[in-house]
Amino acid sequence: MEKLVVTQLDTAQEETQFSNFYQENFLKIKLTLVFMGVEEETAKDITQESFAKIWLTWSQFETNAARMGFLKVVSRNLWIDRCRKLKHEDLYLSEMVHGSERTIDILHYKELLEATQKALEPFDDEYQKIYYEIKLNGCSYKEVAERFQINIKTLERHMTKMSKRVRGYLQKYYAHLSLIALFLNF
Repeated sequence: MEKLVVTQLDTAQEETQFSNFYQENFLKIKLTLVFMGVEEETAKDITQESFAKIWLTWSQFETNAARMGFLKVVSRNLWIDRCRKLKHEDLYLSEMVHGSERTIDILHYKELLEATQKALEPFDDEYQKIYYEIKLNGCSYKEVAERFQINIKTLERHMTKMSKRVRGYLQKYYAHLSLIALFLNF
């Protein structure tokens, strides 16, 4: 019983010491953070968190000067941690935005290829291959004419027909892809 009373007295004494230390030093720590460039509300939050950390280790320090040194280090480290966290969040959000844009571009491209295949169904497989060689692979008419052993004028005539067919098909059934097709020179 006697030991329990002594522990309660020690705890009450520590709470009083902590309360006095808190009142004397809260503004000092907060202002130090503000002078470092921390916004006032954030500085207040960090200061509160710093005091919570020192309360957990209160009995490990013999003097208020040691506690104050610990408090300064803790508050500075908490600020650095917040800066790092914000930087990582910004990088993550940026990557999410750019990554989703790339995903949408890939989906549109795949949809465009599928629509082009549907539009070219009436043409022979050989002419479809020719169309893709020129439009997707960027081969010249001369190269393709030589490779497929076809007259260059015949090739131009068929490419004109296929290009018109693809554009018309996209405008009719895939209006949202028409602009993409224009930029990709489909």
